Amino acid sequence: MRQVETDSLVIGSGGAGLLAACRAADAGHRVLVLERAPELGGTTAVSGGMVWVPDSSVMREHGMPDSAEDALRYLELVTEGETDRERLEQYVGTAREMVDYLHAETPVRLFPIDRPDYHSDWPGARDVGRTLDNVPFPTADRPGLVDRIRRGSHFDAVTYDERHRWQIPGRYDHALVARRRAEGVLTVGAALAAALVAACDDRGVAFETGVRARELLREDGRVVGVRADTADGPAEYRARAGVVLATGGFEWNERLKRAHLGIPGTRPVSPPWNHGDGLLMATEAGAALDGMSQAWWVPAVSGRGEEYDGAPLTRHLVGERCLPGSIMVNRQGRRFVNEAVNYNDVTKAFLAFDPTRHERPNLPAWLVFDEGFRRRYPIAGEQPGAAAPGWYTSAGTPAELARSIGVDEQGLTETLAAFNPDAARGVDTAFGRGTTSHDRYYGDPLHGPNPCLGPLVEPPFHAVRVEPGMLGTKGGLVTDGRGRVLRHDDSPIPGLYACGNVAATVMGPGYPGSGGTLGPALVGGYLCGTAIGKEEQR
Repeated sequence: MRQVETDSLVIGSGGAGLLAACRAADAGHRVLVLERAPELGGTTAVSGGMVWVPDSSVMREHGMPDSAEDALRYLELVTEGETDRERLEQYVGTAREMVDYLHAETPVRLFPIDRPDYHSDWPGARDVGRTLDNVPFPTADRPGLVDRIRRGSHFDAVTYDERHRWQIPGRYDHALVARRRAEGVLTVGAALAAALVAACDDRGVAFETGVRARELLREDGRVVGVRADTADGPAEYRARAGVVLATGGFEWNERLKRAHLGIPGTRPVSPPWNHGDGLLMATEAGAALDGMSQAWWVPAVSGRGEEYDGAPLTRHLVGERCLPGSIMVNRQGRRFVNEAVNYNDVTKAFLAFDPTRHERPNLPAWLVFDEGFRRRYPIAGEQPGAAAPGWYTSAGTPAELARSIGVDEQGLTETLAAFNPDAARGVDTAFGRGTTSHDRYYGDPLHGPNPCLGPLVEPPFHAVRVEPGMLGTKGGLVTDGRGRVLRHDDSPIPGLYACGNVAATVMGPGYPGSGGTLGPALVGGYLCGTAIGKEEQR
């Protein structure tokens, strides 16, 4: 069996693992990163790449006021009292420090955008600045780098901020996007992952891909490495200082999802490599778990029949729910939620349980829209202008559409009869859609009187099935303020650290804003790498 020795071992190459590797290398450690997939970047590389950091130096540089006090006031509401104030304070303080470190010591460059917090009307929230986007990252001066980085199918070569600003017709800069593609310039999550890989390269961090860690190696109660499967057979990787688990969540492990989430049919929108490997290894070593029933929820569509890495590709609905001319309905043909609520919380409405009927009435749901909406806006990857694709359900009247998709005909007819007059006036008397700056962010700025509301009147009418999905799971290993994995008695497992979605998130059941997943992941990586860098290299 092949044996490899190093100082610090990181399992997983998403943003959390890469930053942990950087920090450990800063301490003079030899660092090895093991990645199960053939490419680097993990879920980070296919994401929007935003990082939620309140009261940062880049906010101040752009004249965007904030305060730690407001951030904590807001986070205490978001986390619903499930996260200790001390951990929230650590997050706010460390997140600022982490951004300063990235700008001073790595090629990562972040800038604040005018993205409202997800609960923009709550005390302590901000409409601008806490969400940080990635400056496009050029790879031409680093031969071979672009080919090592995972890329997704959800984002073109535009920043998240550009994608929002260019939604107005005529603003999309096709020439700039084509030039970026040709020159290997990466954006959004791929830019963040590539910049962190470059930072690791600069520090001499080693990488091995196609390696699946299977078991923690322990001696005298201390974690000293992992046993793994490689293309050349089993191997042992030993680490003198310890092991950082950054293996992602368990959203692709059906057994774990059934056991902990308890919701059938949940669809992951991440790359199909997150099977809870780190979680399973650590629990065998006695690790405690928390928040296992929680996920980073999103409304999901999978009807296009696409694949990614050999698995079904699921897309999540964001702008489609907030634009004028669409609604979501349940099996009764009724609206059941403000469709423009942030994707994490709107999906929780799908999971409501009716104890009388003993069913989940909002599973599945349907995005319903008219021909005018289809002609104006992209829908789950389908661009406007072309003929309606075969995976849409279409009909000449709302009643016919209801029969075709199996929802209550009278319910859908009555729903539109009530919704359309409200929408024409720019009000939603049922759910208040379009009343907050967050709702309006994804609306159509050229549509009035409300950018989120428009009547559904132009036939044919269309429907797309929507189910609960997830960016990843958010429950996992319990860690302390240094990223050390804890046992059930709160004692640390020596030599074992965890960050990213394998660890229980500081955000509890909530989601503060765009980048609310990556923010805690990067902070966790920063803490783990800093702590393991101080370990004696045994």
